[in-house]
Amino acid sequence: MMKIWKGILGLGLISAIGGILWKAKKMIEHSDNMMVRYKSYYDMTNQWLRAKNSKKSAIEYFKNNDISKIAIYGLGELGTRLYEEIKDSEIEVAYFIDKNADEIYYGIDDIPVVGINDIASQESVDAIVVTPIYDFEKIEEDLLDIEIDTEILSLEDVIYEL
Repeated sequence: MMKIWKGILGLGLISAIGGILWKAKKMIEHSDNMMVRYKSYYDMTNQWLRAKNSKKSAIEYFKNNDISKIAIYGLGELGTRLYEEIKDSEIEVAYFIDKNADEIYYGIDDIPVVGINDIASQESVDAIVVTPIYDFEKIEEDLLDIEIDTEILSLEDVIYEL
């Protein structure tokens, strides 16, 4: 009888250790993913600073590509910085798009914030600039799924083309 209990306890211990190892593996994978994400943000932000130090801005990119009215996808730090860079120019930000639009009533300077499903009811824009660059492919796919007829740009591409 004692052998059976030791066997059961041994299996339980092995199972518990397996669970701990699985959780540790998932935490490491998440950490690695976040490291890659923040590294891409760092690299792009560094490039943006280089461009600004060379007296270049996103305004030039939009002008050179005949883009005068945009929507900014993402109202986080990068979306806010993009808006600050172009707000006093002839590039108009018609609206912001954010996955948390239900929690945000108005963006900066009373520019509306809409969810992805509300884009069709907004005025047309020349381009949507996606600022969460690490998730660009997924966001682009989501935007294409709603069949919008608007150019979709990654902020990363805008910055690296300055």
